[in-house]
Amino acid sequence: MTGRNEAICLAAEELYDPMVAFAQKLIQCRSDTGHEEGVADLILEELKLIGFDEVARDRTGNVVGILKGDGTGSSIMFNCHMDQVDPGDLTAWQYEPFGGVVADGYIHGRGASDTKGTIATQIYTGALLKKMGVRLKGDLIFTFVVEEEPGDMWGAIRLYEDFLKGRKIDFCISGESTSMDISLGHRGRLEVQVISKGKNSHSSAPWLGINAVSKMAPMIGEIECLAKDTQEDGTFKSSLSIINIECHPGFNCVVPDSCTVNVDYRFTARETAESVLARFRKVADRLEKKDKEAGYEIRIRNLEHTSYTKVHEFAELNKPCFIMDEKNEYVQKTLKALESVGQHPKTYFWDFGTDVAYFAAVCGIPSIGYSPAEEKYCHAPTDRISIGLMKEALEGYTAICLEISAK
Repeated sequence: MTGRNEAICLAAEELYDPMVAFAQKLIQCRSDTGHEEGVADLILEELKLIGFDEVARDRTGNVVGILKGDGTGSSIMFNCHMDQVDPGDLTAWQYEPFGGVVADGYIHGRGASDTKGTIATQIYTGALLKKMGVRLKGDLIFTFVVEEEPGDMWGAIRLYEDFLKGRKIDFCISGESTSMDISLGHRGRLEVQVISKGKNSHSSAPWLGINAVSKMAPMIGEIECLAKDTQEDGTFKSSLSIINIECHPGFNCVVPDSCTVNVDYRFTARETAESVLARFRKVADRLEKKDKEAGYEIRIRNLEHTSYTKVHEFAELNKPCFIMDEKNEYVQKTLKALESVGQHPKTYFWDFGTDVAYFAAVCGIPSIGYSPAEEKYCHAPTDRISIGLMKEALEGYTAICLEISAK
């Protein structure tokens, strides 16, 4: 055991139980997207109790806790989200989804792995550093955002634009699930809406109308062909999935005048939103030439948000791709720090998307993922987080802070 490892382990011992208890409290407080106030209040209270130097809630409801350095070194931002997905079929759960039950070495419940267990671990990293009396050169900025689950990064965007912009942030660590490994990025995500236009008539006289659903049928076949024509950049391969189909009005005896197909398109570093939309537009143009009654609109889905603080906005579901260079100095320091506490993470890329794409690709902040949460439990009725991995991550996060931001 190295000197650093021994010092961290000894200091951490008394914090394991309160860290677990706080994770249980977070899981027990339901926080569907747009309804995160209860969890935000718990986090604010805990940050103040631990003694963070600055604790704030921004206008959108995001929560921030800062341990301040003297400004002579690098600052790290930690990031997690406070919302969780619906528990779904309650009969599929072994443990009550909002019970926060501890059993078999895990804390069980909805949001445990995504990302409430990691929130507790990150916050108690601050507690451990204070307990150790660490003096900081750079700030440690712990951020907990609203409305991550819709996928358009709206909460993260509001956090940066309204609170973080102008602050020195040298490195970002996401708490999305990595099973203690290091994620260096992920593909971009664009939700494309393809809308076929038609004309209403009574369904007993369909010849008087134009059925938008019928016009969508050949487009769906073409979309399936696009799925086979994957794009590659040397790291990633594109993919697409049709995730929703609906028509209007969709009831009574009416030939529908519109049909909308939503497509989840995961894109590579060589693609842009414009190039992806152009692929769909090319297909639409071809179909419109074949069928003069057909008409298609291609657009990015626009999501409506109302935060628990009543901020109301729309945002496009356009999440950028990002790839972090493993040779980056902060990645190398992270790997060195984790080695010092006996951890040997592999580097890889997420399949799913995260808010950290905004910080990395738009704000230009070097960013990675490192977390005790395991992806296989995310959004599942087996949702849980390993207490053993939380303890290891507490030591890992602390070692990273000591390596990068401490005197």
